[in-house]
Amino acid sequence: ELSKNDHKILINYCLNKKVKFLSSPFDIDSINYLDSIDIPLFKIPSGEITNFPYLMSIGSKNKPIILSTGMSNLNEIKDALDILIKSGANKKQITVLHCNTEYPTPFDDVNMNAMLTIKNEFNIDVGYSDHTIGIEISLLAVSLGAKIIEKHFTIDKKMEGPDHAASLNPNELKSMISGIRNIE
Repeated sequence: ELSKNDHKILINYCLNKKVKFLSSPFDIDSINYLDSIDIPLFKIPSGEITNFPYLMSIGSKNKPIILSTGMSNLNEIKDALDILIKSGANKKQITVLHCNTEYPTPFDDVNMNAMLTIKNEFNIDVGYSDHTIGIEISLLAVSLGAKIIEKHFTIDKKMEGPDHAASLNPNELKSMISGIRNIE
């Protein structure tokens, strides 16, 4: 939904703040556009894990990749990894995020063993896309070897939209980062 000009504005803002800019493409034209503006990595949303032409396009760009797994099974993850690597992606530059797509995710449905299974099954870096309320599960994920934590952020949890209730406010984000640094 962002225009090319929106991207330029956000990229410049991120450069000023010394934050790495990231935008997830949802089609091949967007992949090519983001590559043309030298995005530093690609984040593949869960819904695209079985979109083979999309995966081939991203794999051919030879950039780091974050692959979110959402409602995927191990065979779908394997197929996606195979396609990415056969298309040119470096396995050492791929991180697979365990993810539950329920917003907010109840603690009982987190299944952190799935992250460990992915790590062991594919001998790959893993992370966690956390949609739970609070910071505990992100800290647990890091303690179990997550290299990347994806957590939604908001300035107001009462704003409209599905993500705000499970998002962190600024103070919670600072606490999560501090906790992660302590675990590291």
